[in-house]
Amino acid sequence: MASTRRLGSGNSATRNVLMDAVEAVMREDGYAALSARTVAVKAELKHQLVYYYFETLDELLLATYRRHISRYWNRLQDAFLSERPLHAFWKAHSDPNDSVLNMEFLAMANHNEVIRRDTVEFGERVRRLGLETVNGLIKRPDRKGSEVVAPFAVTMVLSSIGMILGLETSLGIAGGHAETRALIEWCIDELEPA
Repeated sequence: MASTRRLGSGNSATRNVLMDAVEAVMREDGYAALSARTVAVKAELKHQLVYYYFETLDELLLATYRRHISRYWNRLQDAFLSERPLHAFWKAHSDPNDSVLNMEFLAMANHNEVIRRDTVEFGERVRRLGLETVNGLIKRPDRKGSEVVAPFAVTMVLSSIGMILGLETSLGIAGGHAETRALIEWCIDELEPA
């Protein structure tokens, strides 16, 4: 049965402020610190407003997650439309700006079935987009005609190593990063010359 309780507008500024506050709490204290009160304190609002705009805290978390992955999806689509898609894809994945937030959402997905389902669906969608794009870029058969560099492997390496470097950078770890970035960029230059 649908709720008859009145909810705030789906596109209000306050709703966005609450989602911004969720992200801020997650970045600073981790997803385990999330509650209607911690979000409201961060947003400088009364905690009752959380439930005016969202029926449950889970609904707020899901809306925040979906907004986050929508921004990320747009960055990836822009990357694949650029002149050098592999270079742009690498840059998008190795940016430390959202690394902590990404890891917090992944940790949350381990305990929240709705976030997990969205994470799996989004991950598969990103991989399909990457595969479709990279498949057209990489044609590197060996002498026997076999594919030496698999497009899927390229997207996995770029996204995985980029995510690790981004997370480590956000934590303050820098050892080996310059060398790793140089290696990845050399490989990308081989696959996608200027």
